[in-house]
Amino acid sequence: MKIVFILPILRSPYSVCPEPPLGLAYLAASLLRYRNDLHIEIIDGFLMERDEYYQKISKIKADVIGVTTTMAQLNEALLLPSIVKDTNTKFIIGGPGAVNLPSSKLYESGYSIICYGEGEKTIVELVEVFENGLPLKNINGISYCSNGREIKTPPRELIKYLDDIPFPARSLLDMDRYLRIWKEKMGVSVTQIISSRGCPFSCRFCDNKTFGKNIRFMSPPRMIEEMKLIYDSFGAEMIYFEEDLFTVNRKRVLDFCKLMEKELPGRIWGAHSRVDTIDLEMLTRMKQAGCTDIFFGVESGSQKILDLLGKGITVEKIENAFRLAKMVGIKTQMYLIIGIPGETHEDIEMTKRMIAKLEPSSIDISVLTPIPGTEIYEMTKHLIEKEIDFSNCDCFKNIFRKDVFEVGQEEKRREILDFFFSTFESKIDPRLSPA
Repeated sequence: MKIVFILPILRSPYSVCPEPPLGLAYLAASLLRYRNDLHIEIIDGFLMERDEYYQKISKIKADVIGVTTTMAQLNEALLLPSIVKDTNTKFIIGGPGAVNLPSSKLYESGYSIICYGEGEKTIVELVEVFENGLPLKNINGISYCSNGREIKTPPRELIKYLDDIPFPARSLLDMDRYLRIWKEKMGVSVTQIISSRGCPFSCRFCDNKTFGKNIRFMSPPRMIEEMKLIYDSFGAEMIYFEEDLFTVNRKRVLDFCKLMEKELPGRIWGAHSRVDTIDLEMLTRMKQAGCTDIFFGVESGSQKILDLLGKGITVEKIENAFRLAKMVGIKTQMYLIIGIPGETHEDIEMTKRMIAKLEPSSIDISVLTPIPGTEIYEMTKHLIEKEIDFSNCDCFKNIFRKDVFEVGQEEKRREILDFFFSTFESKIDPRLSPA
């Protein structure tokens, strides 16, 4: 059986250093554990020019095509079944973009199965069903059509022990190319690891349907084992822990740092964090263990906006986190969100003043997308353009009515970026530069 996994290309131009699609590589690894004679391919649209991508898709001959998609890629994901010329292929779709769209759109586009939640066990059971002609109804975490009606099976339980999952099948990815692009653009060859899943916090803009609120962790020994594999097999110079909350479990962080100093001294890494989950001892230990960069979801310098987004943090906590990181010598990166209904010129000025005060090494500015199913969507849906089609919208642009804002979102984004450039000599991370 031949299985092709696809990460769709983005419609909107966006200058990025592409990251390996680890979610698809996890699915591939689970299948290869089940049957090591399966023919599996992973296509990453982020590595291709548009013409090359469509040409490659059109020539696919496979028994199964599995697609993962965010809201930003959904318009491209819906095109894929019509581009593939092999009429015998079964199309499966999953990811946050798919589960937030009415299922009828996906079936109409040619997908026969929609997957919800974590997919490692689901994909193995699906392939087993396809190979043996078994009924789909016994597979949890999917929906499909039968005799003209949709059948949705019970939710799949989350994977409790992440150490039980095989490492992502990076051998199916063009790791040399990912690392080369990062080296060329960032000066260091970087790749990523995901060592936890889930988030216990309740930011109103966040969609956590896939991994849930119950956070689960990879153990420190397992983390070190995967890092050694990456360093030894692919020659990476730095690893980023891609999950949102690397620092949420203090004991795990300290245990990891202890092992890191023993097993991989001199290796460097970075992580995402939350400003109220760190302290001076933790950051000191992280620095000693090779941490050079920490990424904080700050979102805004306005307390009003932080409260509206449901962040559960204060401007004072943000300032304290950056102060502590700077004290131990870890570079700080700042994620921001603009385009929140009710945001004023003064809110933007507060964010600019915060940037000037905290001196981040880089900033990333996102435009708020009220994803259907999130709390922020319910709060603001009456302000969205009436005819918006979430299956075909540009998530990098404003979807609210223009009369909601004092000034356009792109103008705000440019204002903050220009302020950052003019205030600091350091260059913004090239991944985050506007197209």
